[in-house]
Amino acid sequence: MNDYMSDFKQNMVIKNFSLSTQKSYSYRLKYYLEYCKKQKAQINSESFKDYIYKLKAIDKLSTATLKQSIGAVKFFLSIHLNCHTN
Repeated sequence: MNDYMSDFKQNMVIKNFSLSTQKSYSYRLKYYLEYCKKQKAQINSESFKDYIYKLKAIDKLSTATLKQSIGAVKFFLSIHLNCHTN
């Protein structure tokens, strides 16, 4: 997980994300990665969909927090999936 987080943080700096966004996205991504580990799910769009469903329907996160989680994981998946298709 540390490799994912390190790469994620580096890409946020490259994309000039604010420090506040970097902190909140890192926090939200950590929970997604822990979810995948706990569920023994692969990191992909299907686990992302299941994770977002859990946050919305079960955890009942606020709209703002849900959007933050979606943004963080979408950014991560765009990096992660691009790295594995090249």
